[in-house]
Amino acid sequence: MKKVVLVTSGEERLPAGTAEAIRKFADFRAARCETPADLLATFPDAEVCWMFGPNTCLKPEALEKMPGVKALLRSGSGLDALPCDWAKAHGVGVYNTPESIAECVAEHAVALLLSYARQIPQYNARAKAGYEWGKVEGMDWHVSRRTLGLVGYGNIARRVEKMMSGFDVEVIHHDPFAPGSLPLEEVLRRSDFVSVHCPLTPETKGLVNAERLALMKKNALLVNTSRGPVVDEEALADALDAGTIGGAAIDVMCDEPPSPDNRLLRHPKCVVTPHVAAFSCDFEKNFFAASVAKLEKICAQLEG
Repeated sequence: MKKVVLVTSGEERLPAGTAEAIRKFADFRAARCETPADLLATFPDAEVCWMFGPNTCLKPEALEKMPGVKALLRSGSGLDALPCDWAKAHGVGVYNTPESIAECVAEHAVALLLSYARQIPQYNARAKAGYEWGKVEGMDWHVSRRTLGLVGYGNIARRVEKMMSGFDVEVIHHDPFAPGSLPLEEVLRRSDFVSVHCPLTPETKGLVNAERLALMKKNALLVNTSRGPVVDEEALADALDAGTIGGAAIDVMCDEPPSPDNRLLRHPKCVVTPHVAAFSCDFEKNFFAASVAKLEKICAQLEG
C-alpha cells in the first residue's frame, strides 16, 4: 500500500469515515506541517502528499529530500499553490479535484452576475437605510438576450453557461485549449458580461489588464471567481473610476485578506465576497468524497 500523508491538518479535521475510507487502499497518516522542515521531519517517507487550503510546507527544499514522493494532490481547483515546475522536472504527478467545487463556484459566479446586474446589494443597503421607497437609480442592466463572455472554458465555466441558458444569453468564450475559442480581445469587445474562470499561471497573471479592460463595453460587468492576480486590480479600480466599464463583482483578490485600503473594497461599483464561492452546505461531502476518490485513483496508478 502506498504511503499517503495529509499535510495540512490532523485526522480530526476530516469528516467521519474519511480516514477509514483511505486506509482501505493506502497507508494513511495526517498531521499539520507548518513549514518544509516540519514536512521533512514528520513524513520523510511519504509517497503521496495531500493538502487543501494554503500550502506552507510542500516546497522543493523539502520534497527534494523525500525520494519516495511520486504525487502531490491539492483538493479543490487550481494548482498555483503547488510547486508544479519542480514536480514536472522530477517526474512527480500533480493533481487536484476541480469537480468537487465546480457546481458551487458556478452558482456563485452566476449569483454575483445577477446580483450586480439587478443591483441587489445596493438596493438592500438603500432600503434598510430608509431610502425613498420605489426610487430607482442605477438599474442600467438587463440580463436576458445579452452576451456572456467566459474567459476560460473548463468545468466551472461550462456550468455557468448551462445555468445562464435560461436567460437566453449568447455565450462566447476564450480558452486556447477549447474548441470554438475566440480571441480574448473579441470576447471582451462583444460581451455585456465577462466571467473569468481561467487558472492562475505565468501566462494568465495580469491577463485582464488596463489595455484589455479598455476594450470592454462601457456598461459591461466583470465577474471574477478564479484567482485574484488574473485581473490587474489597480487597472480595474482605474477602469471603474473612469467609467470604462460598468461594474465588477469579485470573490478573489491578489492579496487575501486584502489590505483595508484596497481600492476595490470601498469602490461603489464593485461587489466583493471573501473567497467563499466554493462553499455551501454540501461542501464537505463533495470536497472530501472527491479527494478520497482521487487518492484511490492515484494510488492505483502508482501501484501500476
